Amino acid sequence: MFKIKKRLFIGLIGMTTLFVLLAVRLFWIQSTAGRPAAASGGRSMLQMSVVQRERGIVLDSGRGHFYDRRGLPITGNIKPVLVLFPLRAEARGEPEAIGALSAVLRTSPEELKRRWDALKAPYIWQAADGKDPLALSQDEIEAIGRLPLNGIRVLPYQTRYPNDFPAKQWLGFVAQNPDRLRREYALGLDPHHMPISTSVGAAGLERTFDDFLRGVGSTTVTYFVDAAKRPMFGLDTRMTAPDNPYYPLQIVTTIDLRLQNEIEAYADRVGMREGAIVVQDARNGDVAAMVSRPAFDPRHIDLKEGNWSNRALKAMVPGSIFKTVMAAAALETGAASERERFECRGEYGKYGFSCWKKEGHGVLTLQEAYAHSCNIAFGALGERLAPQQIERYASMLGLGRQIGWEANRFMDRAPFRQWDAEESGRIFLPVWARMAPGKTRRPGPEDGGVRVQTAVGQRDTLVTPLQASNLIVTLLHRGQVPAPRIVKEIRYANGQLMAEFAPHRSPSPYGAIRPQTADRLLRWMNDVVRSGTGKSLRSAKWSVAGKSGTAQVREHGAPRNNHWFIGYGPTEAPRYSAAVVVQNQPEGIANQAAIVFRGVMDIAARYTES
Repeated sequence: MFKIKKRLFIGLIGMTTLFVLLAVRLFWIQSTAGRPAAASGGRSMLQMSVVQRERGIVLDSGRGHFYDRRGLPITGNIKPVLVLFPLRAEARGEPEAIGALSAVLRTSPEELKRRWDALKAPYIWQAADGKDPLALSQDEIEAIGRLPLNGIRVLPYQTRYPNDFPAKQWLGFVAQNPDRLRREYALGLDPHHMPISTSVGAAGLERTFDDFLRGVGSTTVTYFVDAAKRPMFGLDTRMTAPDNPYYPLQIVTTIDLRLQNEIEAYADRVGMREGAIVVQDARNGDVAAMVSRPAFDPRHIDLKEGNWSNRALKAMVPGSIFKTVMAAAALETGAASERERFECRGEYGKYGFSCWKKEGHGVLTLQEAYAHSCNIAFGALGERLAPQQIERYASMLGLGRQIGWEANRFMDRAPFRQWDAEESGRIFLPVWARMAPGKTRRPGPEDGGVRVQTAVGQRDTLVTPLQASNLIVTLLHRGQVPAPRIVKEIRYANGQLMAEFAPHRSPSPYGAIRPQTADRLLRWMNDVVRSGTGKSLRSAKWSVAGKSGTAQVREHGAPRNNHWFIGYGPTEAPRYSAAVVVQNQPEGIANQAAIVFRGVMDIAARYTES
């Protein structure tokens, strides 16, 4: 009997302990259900219970946007789209309405039903090309609203790049980069604020300003269903968005969007397949437009093609536009005067060097040699000048080094550069790079033949189109090299100023050329158009001045030419500088860059007057 009572007592204590533990557990769940730590993945149990019956979709990632200098949006395009939510067929409503909906969506009832049946997550209906969501008209929105169907909603969806978005390599693109985000998670980034699938800046301004563009959360819409995938009509849909008046941020660029788009369209119209165009505000060096070809689609990137790369920032053989540097160096060092006479018979007499004009130019001054782009006269300057002098004056004019806007420290970011992947270019190959695979030492700048070729922008010399355009602005600023901006400020979502990128210069460690030298070179550029190699520009809408160049290159083993033209207009009150390079042109044809330069300046003149 005692043993039985003992067993009952032990059993009672065990049951009491179990009930106490259960009560404690229930109390803990009740008190902590709303806390993120109460469940795995950072969500509370209360949130998890909702997640189990909700079907949501992101309508806006919350990423910041870019604007042009006048406040016109460059990215961000909101359009009404149809969202299908996964529901069982019998829960969708009247089957006859499927036919009416398919007509609005420009598809067949069978195709619509097939896609809907296969859904496991919400789906935005795509256009026929499958590249973008189908934008609905107001009539179509009203027609959908009258349909007796569940599981469909017309919602505002934000695409980052519009369907007709002209290629803008300076802007870049966004892409998913899980490895990069994982590295940032390890440094403290909240993985729930930025899921692993979040698109981040991959190139251009999207990359350099990525830290500022990341928002504080996305805008989502949720459609609630029960365990049988039937709509929960008491809950229906719910929109959630960050409640923060300061985000997302607005990046205000120096770009003139209408001018940019017109020049993009013009480049395509004249068949410019490879090359770049840079247009700068002559008053401060700000980039007003920048075009790179071949074009690319930021919504569909093929990294292997490389079209997304910005050729305006890539260093390439400059040809005779480099004679501007040689002229400055000769005038400043006294290696030649503008009235010194040179004789051009077509051949230099050594190094296998010749003039582009086979019969020669005859006797001409240095000023005339610049206007007519005589190779013989400038080859002679190449032998007179020391390599260090050539490099020094190139640097003083903003060549052979990065010149884009940068700061040693900007809002706790050190250093900070606006331009993504801007190349420095070069004047001569460094000593360590002059070894051929067979260990044969290549001639260096101390060799007269190397300097002769360098003097006409050949051999190892490389210049970016941005540097070439900025060279013109430098002369217009009487030798002071500006640091080109493409972003001028960052603003909060409510318009309040967050930060400003003040204009500044990009001085050379060697100083600047004399103002008188800059003025003289600008006058010589007028001669190029009045009587020299740029005579075709005399009929331009603006009076323009500049310098042409033809660089000999090889493409896939075949000889080709890079055509250049750099200049400014109008000459009486300079408004814009521009650099144009048209790459890989067949030998023997007219300078295509001069033709494009004229078209660009005509657009600028027409646009400025409007």
